[in-house]
Amino acid sequence: MTYSEVEATVKEVLAKQLAMGADRINLDSRLVEDLGVDSFGSVEVAFELEEKFDIKIPDAALYEAKTVKSIVDYIASQKEGK
Repeated sequence: MTYSEVEATVKEVLAKQLAMGADRINLDSRLVEDLGVDSFGSVEVAFELEEKFDIKIPDAALYEAKTVKSIVDYIASQKEGK
């Protein structure tokens, strides 16, 4: 899976969870400040991403993620070796 495929899927999941167009989400979008993701929303997003990518996202990684890019980078690094 390429980086751009991971990026597109992450944006799709976020757009669905936040009920907004994926075109409004970019790599530099901040999860809380720009997209309004709250703690409950971040857990829902994490569950869906874990299912889509067949990975486990530790709570620490979820807590540290501040931007869309940080999520994409994490998932891409997990999928790299698989």
